[in-house]
Amino acid sequence: MSESHQSTTYRPPFRGPILRLNPVAGPPMDAVELTRSGGVIGRGSTCEVRLVDPTVSRRHASISCQDDHWIVQDLGGANGTLLNEVRIETDMTSILAEGDRLRVGPWALQVGTVESTAMAMRTLDDAADQDRVRRLSPAETASLARHRLGLFIECAGRINQAVDEDALWESILVSALEGSGFGRAGLLRSDAEATSVEVLAYRGLSGDGRPDELSRSLIRAAAEGDIAQMLSDEQPAYGQSIADLNIHSALCCPIMVDDVVAAFLYLDARGAEASVQHDAASFCQALVRMAGLAIANLRRRELVERQNRMVADLSAAREAQQFMLPDSHGTVSGIDYAFQFQPGRFASGDLFDIIALPDGRVAFSVGDVTGKGIGAAILMAAAQSHLHAILLREGDPTAAVDAVNAYVLAHSAVNRFISMWVGVLDSRTGELVYVDAGHGHWAFCRSDGTAESERIAAHHPVGIDAGADFGSTTIHCQAGDRIVLMTDGVVEQHRADNEQFGMDRALEVLRATRTPRDDVAALHQSVAEFAQTDQLADDTTIASIMFGAGEPI
Repeated sequence: MSESHQSTTYRPPFRGPILRLNPVAGPPMDAVELTRSGGVIGRGSTCEVRLVDPTVSRRHASISCQDDHWIVQDLGGANGTLLNEVRIETDMTSILAEGDRLRVGPWALQVGTVESTAMAMRTLDDAADQDRVRRLSPAETASLARHRLGLFIECAGRINQAVDEDALWESILVSALEGSGFGRAGLLRSDAEATSVEVLAYRGLSGDGRPDELSRSLIRAAAEGDIAQMLSDEQPAYGQSIADLNIHSALCCPIMVDDVVAAFLYLDARGAEASVQHDAASFCQALVRMAGLAIANLRRRELVERQNRMVADLSAAREAQQFMLPDSHGTVSGIDYAFQFQPGRFASGDLFDIIALPDGRVAFSVGDVTGKGIGAAILMAAAQSHLHAILLREGDPTAAVDAVNAYVLAHSAVNRFISMWVGVLDSRTGELVYVDAGHGHWAFCRSDGTAESERIAAHHPVGIDAGADFGSTTIHCQAGDRIVLMTDGVVEQHRADNEQFGMDRALEVLRATRTPRDDVAALHQSVAEFAQTDQLADDTTIASIMFGAGEPI
């Protein structure tokens, strides 16, 4: 197989603050718009996209925006979720692009609108002509004349060489016209009632580049999965109908991908045009079967290419993150620490840093960037570098947070901000000066086994208000006291019944531990057992810093 055949035209991920899902097949429903918070598709009453049908699970699929990329995830329903007629693997995410179609139960939902992705037109209401529409059984179209095999093989080669869907549509039309004798051909996608169609490609003898009226009855008949044919030996007075266009033959062939109608091949012949070949239906049936296989292969390759691009980008982001992190445990200026960093399914927006300051004090910080993915990881890296430099120069958590606040406001998107906890601990006196900017997820664990948390941050996150005043708080530590910091991936981790892990459970774990390494290991294990999975829902960072003499790390 040639190298060109292996490639596909890459469609970039859909971007934007609002995702529109336009119903193009299935029972009547209004278009749905989702904001960045996304939503769940299912028949449950709490679903943002509610589709009431026995074939739809209560929570069927979810759509969310990650790093400005919209993604879809099948939630394990019995009947699955199809993306461009390709079934999505359960619990795996797939990136959405403009024009993609999601199949959930009897509904097909298109990303974007029909008008934004192709030429749309109304079909002709020819209900009076529906007696002329005849569905052909596979037995009637089973044979293909030997003298046509050469042409069919040539058509097969043309279709096999198509490297993207546009080229595939064109090759199907050329092959259909050459092999059938019809005068014009179009590739269509229909809405639920065939009252309008999306024209993917069109070819006609007139060369005008646009289709004429199309038979609604013919398309509806083909939507059942069989070829539909219209013959007009007589021309009765149907009023405004197909007969008025002097059409003597028409054919509509469904192109099936995994038992779903992906498109229609529509052909007609008019007036004095050359007569249609006697085996046109057989030829077109074989053609659309081959086209269905070709479409399925192209779409599967495109989905794999999208996923591979995302994985490559995320791998690069994670590699950069690992480079910036300190060792998982150690001693800095007499202060023992340990931390564990676990990204979710995407590159992490969490940060952790611990720094020996020139005067013998130790600065440490934990932060969480809103969102996930590459954008959050890049902002995290930039903020951490800026914070690190300011702390080394100033040694003051308030000055450092003020500087990062100004930096984020100047360099990040409007919807990005960072919850951050920054502290400076004097290893000689035990004095800890800290700023909690929208974080709140931390505990003060004393050497006697008590543990408490303020739970509510003193200030809002950085990146929201240019005039914010991030004042500091001072506490005094005794030998063996620990500061345990965590991101919201710990306290907000939920289990099957949607109950969150919470700070109370975290404090209960920390009252039974005495060293930084035990804090981190026990807390992470408890969260994983609570969630019943090691693949946690969000980025998870846990850090413990101990003042004074404690058990060796």
